[in-house]
Amino acid sequence: MLAGARFQDGWRICRHLVATRAVAVALSAFALLGAVCAVPAPAAAQQILVMVQGQPITSFDVAQRIKLAQLTERRSPTQKQALDELIDERLKIVTAERFGITADKDEIDKMFARMGTRTGRTPEQLTAALAQAGLDARMLKEKMRADYVWNNYVRGRYSSAATVRDSDVFAALESKGEDLTRAQRTTEYTVRQIVLVVSRTASPGERSQRIAEANSLRKAFTDCESGVATARGVRETVVRDPVIRTSADMSAPVRKVMDETPIGQLTAPEVTRVGVEMVAVCARREVVGESSQKREIRAELENKQFDSVSKRLLDDARKSVMIQYR
Repeated sequence: MLAGARFQDGWRICRHLVATRAVAVALSAFALLGAVCAVPAPAAAQQILVMVQGQPITSFDVAQRIKLAQLTERRSPTQKQALDELIDERLKIVTAERFGITADKDEIDKMFARMGTRTGRTPEQLTAALAQAGLDARMLKEKMRADYVWNNYVRGRYSSAATVRDSDVFAALESKGEDLTRAQRTTEYTVRQIVLVVSRTASPGERSQRIAEANSLRKAFTDCESGVATARGVRETVVRDPVIRTSADMSAPVRKVMDETPIGQLTAPEVTRVGVEMVAVCARREVVGESSQKREIRAELENKQFDSVSKRLLDDARKSVMIQYR
């Protein structure tokens, strides 16, 4: 089934948006927050465990980091692992600041607010949801800050080290048994989005009726020319202009749905914020261009290089920053 949100992510080409790894990780927490029982905040008594460049890391910080990992990554680090992560976090911030790379409170608050918007929450509601799960929002914001400045520091200072050659990509593709000829081709889709508008205040019965109308339209939709005319005859229905998207710009689940939908037919109805949405696949053809497999391998190799450079820089930072265990 094609999820509305996944489709939107798949066919929007917004390659230049700045997104930190922390935001991506933290977004997974919201599916879990509702399943986590409310717990009281840790006791006020705190023990200083480490001083990093004069800044303390306490037992409360460690407990909060463990809780954050449980909520966002579904893992339960030991106290030592959580402490090491917090030390790395402080090292990242201190090192990046030495090179003039910072993120002020307003900037982090905006990132936090955007995160809330993606889940339909205001910053205050998101803070309350985290608190209900026993997590202080400041802990998440501090991780966002560390990942944001460190990502910019590593990429800004060592961008040349993260260059992946085509020969590296082809070698990786060949090692996985991929057809190198097909790696130079991509699938191009001509699609039209069809939306049966549903008011946000609509009753469950009204929504069910619109889904039934969408299913009826899908059955009657056998080609884009006559199908679009039929769709425009359905009450309160919007038919978008045709657009061209390539498989390289889609996630794997979206590509699968687009390939499995016969030409001239509609994808399954999906309920979104604006109504019931479907996508008409009007044409599909192979063209010369970078395949989705090649792009994914390139991104994978770039991430490995980034992680390698990041680890080396973090090791260097440990040697130049004062760390005092208590």
